[in-house]
Amino acid sequence: MRKILIVLIGVVLLLTTGCWDKPVTAVGSTAMLPLVKMAADQFMTAHPEITVNVSGGGSFTGLSQVASGYVDIGNSDVPAPADDPVYAGLVEHVVAFAPFAIVVHPGVDVGDLSHDQLVGILTGEITNWREVGSAFDRQINLIHRPPSSGSRKVVREILLGEKDFTLNAAVMNSNGEVLQTVSAIPGAIGYVDYAYLRKGAVKALKYDGYECSPENVIAGVYPIVARVRMYTRGEPRGDVKAFIDYILSAEFQYDFVEEMGFVPVAGMGTN
Repeated sequence: MRKILIVLIGVVLLLTTGCWDKPVTAVGSTAMLPLVKMAADQFMTAHPEITVNVSGGGSFTGLSQVASGYVDIGNSDVPAPADDPVYAGLVEHVVAFAPFAIVVHPGVDVGDLSHDQLVGILTGEITNWREVGSAFDRQINLIHRPPSSGSRKVVREILLGEKDFTLNAAVMNSNGEVLQTVSAIPGAIGYVDYAYLRKGAVKALKYDGYECSPENVIAGVYPIVARVRMYTRGEPRGDVKAFIDYILSAEFQYDFVEEMGFVPVAGMGTN
């Protein structure tokens, strides 16, 4: 009986003093996934006593999960809705900038799309590659993301304005699925985070004459880019704060953020 009592007292002390080992949990944007996973791996190597669990699900999933208190960090490439009281207690941490590339099946013989051409394709006004200069009479197959995706919201706001995507499209749950589908379907087009590009699998198009690259984002000539954010409920503390501080450190920003295809916060001259 005495041993049971001692164990119970120990459990109570752990719970009330916050000494219980609890993993840091980060959920949300699949565009951010390669970056946050890399950060978690590097951080845990330096701090083996701390565990960081990272998963995707989409930006709006991350926002709702952190707002509900289910996770420590909500990863998002869109801002939390300012007019929704559900997100009132969230604190934003901009950790990098993510360019988004327009990608097509390697067999598409078009290398550059103007703004109007791309908008026409995304809205369904243009449905055949011959309409944008292709030598082939081939249907355009749009592959994009569900409403819970921050990537979808970013592309819509930057490119479409008040217009909306055509309903005649295949919807994929992640950047990886978009890449795989676009690479497998002749005539397919989609959009993915620059960090997901793989040579040979798909072809990245120029937009208004400019390639998707961190350099062109910094120069201000490639506009399809999002701030990538980590949200916490209130100011972060303890291991959560240490993890976010590591991502924002000069070491990680310049040794890994650029390497992963993102733009460091300092590279854009703002946070």
